[in-house]
Amino acid sequence: MVFAAVLTALVSAALAGVLSVCGPVDAPRARGLHLHPTPTSGGLAVMTATAIGLLTFGLTEPWAPGWHQAALLLACAGALGVYGALDDVIDLGFAAKLGVQLLIAVLFVIFVGRVEALPILPGVELQLGPWIGGAGTVLWLVTIVNVYNFMDGSDGLAPGAQAIALFILALAGAPWPLIAFLLLAGFVANLAFLPLNHPGRRLFQGDAGALFSAFLIGGGAVLITGSPVAVASPYLAVFAAAPLLTDVLLTLLARAKARANLAQAHREHLYQLWLTNTGRSAGALAWRVWGLCGISGLLGYAVDRFAPGWSLLALIVVVAALSAGWFAARRRLAPA
Repeated sequence: MVFAAVLTALVSAALAGVLSVCGPVDAPRARGLHLHPTPTSGGLAVMTATAIGLLTFGLTEPWAPGWHQAALLLACAGALGVYGALDDVIDLGFAAKLGVQLLIAVLFVIFVGRVEALPILPGVELQLGPWIGGAGTVLWLVTIVNVYNFMDGSDGLAPGAQAIALFILALAGAPWPLIAFLLLAGFVANLAFLPLNHPGRRLFQGDAGALFSAFLIGGGAVLITGSPVAVASPYLAVFAAAPLLTDVLLTLLARAKARANLAQAHREHLYQLWLTNTGRSAGALAWRVWGLCGISGLLGYAVDRFAPGWSLLALIVVVAALSAGWFAARRRLAPA
């Protein structure tokens, strides 16, 4: 495992270095926060390194259970990442991107896994069945993919948050070694890429990285929840992404209330307002968001380990606290 993890890090760092020199370039745009043309599609390095890491680890564990699920999860995440890389070069539009996300999510639900039950309280579960559970899983996958993609507008913020979520899910998925290592490889690959993005500012992960890692998070959460031997709460990945989810969903609600076009790119997320109106650096923002994601994710992991029946209630408390903080910060930062 150690050799495979080290190889993953080396491949990710090396390929990211190459892409930082000759990758496609993201020019400054009205909705963006960067001021200079910057190479993008660093997510291709993360994808390649994650795949090589899983293959290397798999050679040492050829009979371990979970090969089918891990390979299909990697294939779905990789397909979405490749589409993201194309979108980094040719803007394919929001509708086409959403259509591809829905297609891959549906294929994942049919051939890989879905969540068919949600714990409500200790000893109480809401049985969803295959159809409602499948539809809910598709909605979850598309939502989490777009949450990380929407938040990928400031150096380091999204890749670091992705790494935190992947690490927490890998810990929870330890009883399934291949799935756990796939998530761990994604964590290591994101960490190795991160220095070129923050504080280096030499390479963006692009849609290639955001879509790949986000699907890995969403699909990995489904597998360790809905696999034949469930080992984690279905809310664990929501805990890890709660600060980002809160910002995205409340921002969309605010825009809907203002009758704004929800599909149109904008600069109204709380993190964008914070950068614009405080004059602080992207690094200061990234560390704050990582801290929130780490605290929320580790709290979710602790509840999942020691009081799993109370996960939903704990999540509601966390989201309520984050929402209160969001409204308070928004009042200070939003233009009059």
